[in-house]
Amino acid sequence: MDPSITFYQTLSSTSFTLLGLWFGVMQFAHGGWRTDPERHASTMHLALKFFLPAVMGLASLLASANDGGLIWRCTFALGGLIGLVESVRYLRRAGGPTGRITVRTLSMADPLLYALVAAAAFIPPGTTRLTPLQIEGMVTGLLFVTGLVSVWVAFAERAAEKETADSAE
Repeated sequence: MDPSITFYQTLSSTSFTLLGLWFGVMQFAHGGWRTDPERHASTMHLALKFFLPAVMGLASLLASANDGGLIWRCTFALGGLIGLVESVRYLRRAGGPTGRITVRTLSMADPLLYALVAAAAFIPPGTTRLTPLQIEGMVTGLLFVTGLVSVWVAFAERAAEKETADSAE
């Protein structure tokens, strides 16, 4: 079996699973992730880091030698552009990304990563030692990992003092 097929199968299934878990946790989470507009924007931005790689991974599984990769190339170009626009919009929001410095730094890398996803869709086969789909795999894998780190930081966040006092009563 082609290693890229195995990679994208794993990436897609894991991304969709974590997306569902992320939405479930945020439904009941502390810290105003659903009620505070800035935190809600962070939640949705983070969800996109799982949703887009999952969808792009599914499209890569539809790749056929007969169509020259048209399906995955179109999906990755569109996914990269959607992610680029959303990540720039997210960074430009009043207050910027919420969370610790780690999340802010990772969020600043997002526009570059999404731009690379879109650009790699246009690399002709044989231009580099890696196939364009392997390059896409590395970049979407980085998006996925930055999403995992952001989730970890969100879970490690302590409840605000007021929330702790409210729950103690």
